[in-house]
Amino acid sequence: MQNNQGFGEEISRHIARLTTEKVTAVGLRNAKLNRPHYRKTIYDLPQPKRSQNGSALVVVGGPSLHLKNSAARIVGGAFQGDIITADGSFGYCLRNGLIPQYLVCLDPNPYRIVRWFGDPELAARPPDDYFQRQEFDPEFGKTKPEEIEHNRRLTKLVNRYGPQVKAILCTSIDPTVTKRCLESGMDIYWWNQFYDEPSDPAQTITRDLVKLTGGIPCMSAGGNVGTAAYVFSWAVLGHKHVGLAGFDLGYAPGTDYLNTQYFYELREQFGERAVEAFIHVYNPHLNETWFTDPTYHWFKQVFLELAVEATCTTYNCTEGGTLFGENINFIPLAEFLSKFGQNGG
Repeated sequence: MQNNQGFGEEISRHIARLTTEKVTAVGLRNAKLNRPHYRKTIYDLPQPKRSQNGSALVVVGGPSLHLKNSAARIVGGAFQGDIITADGSFGYCLRNGLIPQYLVCLDPNPYRIVRWFGDPELAARPPDDYFQRQEFDPEFGKTKPEEIEHNRRLTKLVNRYGPQVKAILCTSIDPTVTKRCLESGMDIYWWNQFYDEPSDPAQTITRDLVKLTGGIPCMSAGGNVGTAAYVFSWAVLGHKHVGLAGFDLGYAPGTDYLNTQYFYELREQFGERAVEAFIHVYNPHLNETWFTDPTYHWFKQVFLELAVEATCTTYNCTEGGTLFGENINFIPLAEFLSKFGQNGG
């Protein structure tokens, strides 16, 4: 079937509103539940030691992370700068010997996000094919026994390396994630996301949230944890050269629509027209056509806007995906490592 690009792009224009409606209430509820654990904020982070051209790599969980074996290549490149991971790439990095200095977490989901850290209560969770259906991390397994075994190994791995990691947690996360980070010995620093425009007197949600949390500062998240990790790298840590790995914001050619992240939501909303919502994107840097969905397409537009404001030079070293455009240098990972690997600190 020939996809109607305009249909997906039209849906994408409403994602910001739909996302706000979906996450605001649960995010605010979680912020209240997490209050007993607020000790330090991102303002309390020690500034990393860095050279004048300090660099960082933001590693998120797109399919290219596995297709390109990115973690092993970063380790082999002896990169000296900060490694910042999103929750979805954390276990992958640990498993491949890439120990991040920082882990960023945002999503308020009560059952899925804790899985990235090993869930001690997995057996009691409701049935969910979220991880089996998708290619987030091939190690998660495709059967229940495989999932259980992977969860056991991941729990052990996170417990081993947790004390070496600074967890950059949004107040919106579910308390199950907070508990897991504490159990594994992570050093936690909190931040608030923006739910509206605080400078507008008529919009009070974010300002009320800051009061509720005792003055925890806000940081732009761009609607997803990967973009939040990117903003953190330059807005909080002050890095001047930021590379991205696993930042596909889309799906590799040949991926079945069923195996995409938001397919169930699209099918529930649009029925048989769900397949028309996917947007095909030709990437001239790769000479390949990838595809994306309305949510990832919106994430891309927000990222491109933030890249204009960024106080760093941005390099997409994913070697796949749909994220390219003005203010983004689309280069091979090897080139970034060659340029910044030895003086990244």
